[in-house]
Amino acid sequence: MNEEDIVILWEAPKIEPPELRLYYDTNGKVICYCGDKSIPGDNYIVIDSHTFSAARPDVRVIDGKISTVSSNGIVQKLMPNDNEGISCHIEDISIIVDANEEHIKWKINVYEL
Repeated sequence: MNEEDIVILWEAPKIEPPELRLYYDTNGKVICYCGDKSIPGDNYIVIDSHTFSAARPDVRVIDGKISTVSSNGIVQKLMPNDNEGISCHIEDISIIVDANEEHIKWKINVYEL
């Protein structure tokens, strides 16, 4: 049998490794670990297989990186923000108003100590 006599009957499909993701909320808290790209949303980071297999619920995502600092080392502070956040009444932050009304936007910022 020569090389010319060999016929390829079937070509195996190319297998792409899954993209492992950690989805988090606006405060950096873990929502879920997932290997599926079909979940909507932009709040995720791509992680390695060791981080994925550990699936720690107590980590935070701060500036696009995983932080394993205990909750004592993380401070959340409510701050006014011009571009994003919740629209609140000018004189009372506990009253949420429509964005068309006069308002101040407030957002929770997360700081790692």
